[in-house]
Amino acid sequence: MLVTHSADGVTTRSTTQSERLTVSEAKRPTRTTPTRRVTATLRHTALRVLAQALNWQRLRDPNLDYILITLPTQLPALPEPRGWLRERVFGPAPLSLVDLERMFRRVAADPRAQGVVLQLRGLAMPLADLQTLRDIITRLRDRGKQVICYAQNYSLADYYVAAAADQILLQPGGDLMTLGLNQQAVFLKNALDSIGVSLDVVAISPYKGALDQLALETISPEGREQLEWLLDSRYGMLLDGIAAGRGISREEAERLIDTAPHLDTEALEAGYVDALVYEEGLSAHLGAAHLQVPQQAERKLIVKPPAVNTEKYVALLPIMGLMVAGESGSAPGEIPVPFVGADRAGDLTVVQQVRQLMQDKNAAAVIVYIESGGGDARAAAAMGAALEELAKDRPVVVYMNGVAASGGYWVATPARWIIAQPGTITGSIGVVTAKGITQGLRDRLRLNVIEFRRGANAGIFSDMRPFTDSERAKIRAGVERVYARFIERVAASRALSAEAVDAIGGGRVWTGAQALDNGLIDELGDLRTALNKAREFADLPEGTPLVLFRGKGKPLPPQLAALNPAAMLRYARRNLMLIANGRPQTILPVWIKQSID
Repeated sequence: MLVTHSADGVTTRSTTQSERLTVSEAKRPTRTTPTRRVTATLRHTALRVLAQALNWQRLRDPNLDYILITLPTQLPALPEPRGWLRERVFGPAPLSLVDLERMFRRVAADPRAQGVVLQLRGLAMPLADLQTLRDIITRLRDRGKQVICYAQNYSLADYYVAAAADQILLQPGGDLMTLGLNQQAVFLKNALDSIGVSLDVVAISPYKGALDQLALETISPEGREQLEWLLDSRYGMLLDGIAAGRGISREEAERLIDTAPHLDTEALEAGYVDALVYEEGLSAHLGAAHLQVPQQAERKLIVKPPAVNTEKYVALLPIMGLMVAGESGSAPGEIPVPFVGADRAGDLTVVQQVRQLMQDKNAAAVIVYIESGGGDARAAAAMGAALEELAKDRPVVVYMNGVAASGGYWVATPARWIIAQPGTITGSIGVVTAKGITQGLRDRLRLNVIEFRRGANAGIFSDMRPFTDSERAKIRAGVERVYARFIERVAASRALSAEAVDAIGGGRVWTGAQALDNGLIDELGDLRTALNKAREFADLPEGTPLVLFRGKGKPLPPQLAALNPAAMLRYARRNLMLIANGRPQTILPVWIKQSID
């Protein structure tokens, strides 16, 4: 692996140019001059010579068969940038899906490597990420390498991924806990009533149930209908993936799930696993004399010389978290409460990043990476407007990861092409607003608050009472106005009529596969699919690198403030205020579960 240091101190690790995903700090673009071009050519040539010399030396060592990779419970989709100091203090960044594919591509390019062994320890990831992991496995197998999955026990998520491999190995005494999908929706209205708190909600339709858990006693008929079609779609994906990977029928895959759990010997006899092996017996089972861990393989795998000498690149712009008016931010610790514990995607931060990209002509195309269930409609509109200007200047491709719904869909509309995984949660084209009512809590605490107002509607957002009929009419008009703009934007982007968008909108949530059928996206695939499409649109060669774009002044990492309870409470309180403020929100229901256990 080649390690380079840029002039601004950012460390980037690169292997082959065609697989590179570097981490770059947003900086003022530099003008290309003849001197810079000559310098870049010389550097490119030197890197090729160094890579060839290094590979000649490494290929002399024949001791490389399989690489044993233990996958953590969760793999973030994108790499986490860590400078020298943070690595020394907190250790290496967690393994990401991009990191894993980078290693797989090196394995594929090395003639000595036979393949990889993935040790699964209970994956708990969004279905879209599991599908990306399966795509990465499939690409390695397509290059002629073996992929073996090994585990002490297999959950449904583990088995879904393992079904994409050549072999599924189980430790003796283990079992298959492929128990299907189970989801709960918890409703808090009665609990809130008991302390004198309620929520007054105005939604564009009953399908826009982003706040139903706080405002209703139980699930609405529309919410139930929506949850059923989402579960049907996701369950069908799991069945089809298992059936295709194991070469069995869909009915047999369903039987595997319905008759679970399976003991080790039962699973072997039924053909659900290929062998019962202890970890110590992996080498013998594979006939491999040299089973390497990634740290060892890193020093042995060959590196591919950079294929392209170009200053052009494809920028990857992430929009992740709750959309808010203001700056982006990360929670100072884990706050397991919907909305209030979410990272923030601030419109000020994202808009400035887009503007910086517009000034950098070397960013020949942009992939907008969306991992957001929406938030403040104004913030989504501001981000969307900036991206619309960017799309006039160069190709913009959107990749939707685990969730890109409501406001997350709004910011996707400027794209020339939208790509999502089949299991991505998207849609939710709708608007909702609410305000909290806390007068009952004040009464229980014997607090007496007296309001003084000037202006007929000065108390419209007062938390002492619900909306009056006239106030509700005004709030409803605002919600309908934002929804009309949302519909117009989607209709123009997707070449659909407003009536057609409304029929699949109104807050309805879809999987990526359903969104494709409904015309809301263009293609199913992963980030690699988006990169290929961006290169195609910008007429860039295959080796053009993908650069993760992060602006200056990015938020303090959670680890640095994780021990500050006061900071966590302030963050949660601020997020709650940003949601329940009476303003229109384009936000996804909290009961839509992404992860598969």
